[in-house]
Amino acid sequence: MEKWEGKIAVVTGASSGVGAVVAEKLARNGINVIGLARRSEVIEENIKKLGELSGKIYARKCDLSDIQSIKDTFNWIEKTFGTINILVNNAGISGLNNVLKEGDEAEKLVNKMISTNFTGLVHCTRQSISLMKKSDDPSIIVNINSSLGHHVSYMDYSLGIYPATKFGVRAFSETARQELIYSGSMKIRISSISPGLIKTAMTADDFFNNFPILKPEDVADSLFYILSTPPSVNIQDILIKPNGAAY
Repeated sequence: MEKWEGKIAVVTGASSGVGAVVAEKLARNGINVIGLARRSEVIEENIKKLGELSGKIYARKCDLSDIQSIKDTFNWIEKTFGTINILVNNAGISGLNNVLKEGDEAEKLVNKMISTNFTGLVHCTRQSISLMKKSDDPSIIVNINSSLGHHVSYMDYSLGIYPATKFGVRAFSETARQELIYSGSMKIRISSISPGLIKTAMTADDFFNNFPILKPEDVADSLFYILSTPPSVNIQDILIKPNGAAY
């Protein structure tokens, strides 16, 4: 991991769960982390509890469902840090909501999920690549996707539009990867991690406690494996499930 020491990483959804664990692990390995979240004050509180770190964590408020908020954030990043070397697209929301359910609240949840899980990720990636191209250093983008980006669960149809957003992330990741190859930007790699159920605030429901479940640290370990590979290797996707998961 020495090659990443002193570099700049952006982690979305860094206030809790996988994002918080990833931000801490990166900083403990000498990487400077810009943690993005709607509740940036939570990141600031987390920083106070972490003690001494080899790298620094900077908290920045950003609403990934708001394109202007994303643009303003990355403009600030460019002015403050100059570039980005690592982007971890982790932010996401879920909600039990049948995809065909009618009503204003159902419509709001569908729109929020699409804009956060998919559209926000697309715009963070676009903004990051623009900055990465200005640097001579190798860079990497890792999208935290989901096993539901590989199949639609037959266990619970009330997951609604969530799997569709993750299928979209999977397709976008491959499209962007190919565009970078054809444009000659080989120093920028795009990878994905597609975990099964993870123990986070999103899976606190008693329903999920009946199944094998991953820890945020498991996802962070997969991320570090990707970061450990040389620039000549591009891990396209890591699909991980808890041992004993039947789907």
